[in-house]
Amino acid sequence: MEKWDAYDIHLNKLDFDLIRGEKIKDDVFHLVSEVVIINSDDNYLAMRRDFDKSYPGLYEVSVGGSVLRGENPIQAAKRETFEETGINISDLKQVGLNISEQYNTIFVIFIANVDIDKESIVLQKGETIDYRWVPSSEINKFLNSDMHVPGKGKRINKVINV
Repeated sequence: MEKWDAYDIHLNKLDFDLIRGEKIKDDVFHLVSEVVIINSDDNYLAMRRDFDKSYPGLYEVSVGGSVLRGENPIQAAKRETFEETGINISDLKQVGLNISEQYNTIFVIFIANVDIDKESIVLQKGETIDYRWVPSSEINKFLNSDMHVPGKGKRINKVINV
């Protein structure tokens, strides 16, 4: 049972927990950390979603997930990045905050600049099935393509400086 801290729209922590899968009341939110990974050669990491997940087989130019109870967004960003890619990140820069009232979610968006062997990505069973590196010259087109999770591309496009 995954538990999250509850927040109001102003990022104030509330005095109760949320449980994944249970309905969240209006004006209550949970946090999600998203990390855009850019390698030293100016290529963006895109992870392909497992076919058993929502948006099966589509790519995302970010990794991440829900901030667990007791975590902060940076801790969640580091944990999720390692789980989904095998990359240990230390340098994170928060570049955006996006509130989705429809999904009771506040997305905290980070950029991680890394210098890694591009073949060292580790896929997470049940989460990811492939990856690719997208050159910065093609990133806007990729984010808006039918290969990318719809909606998420717009959120990411707003925070990257290309």
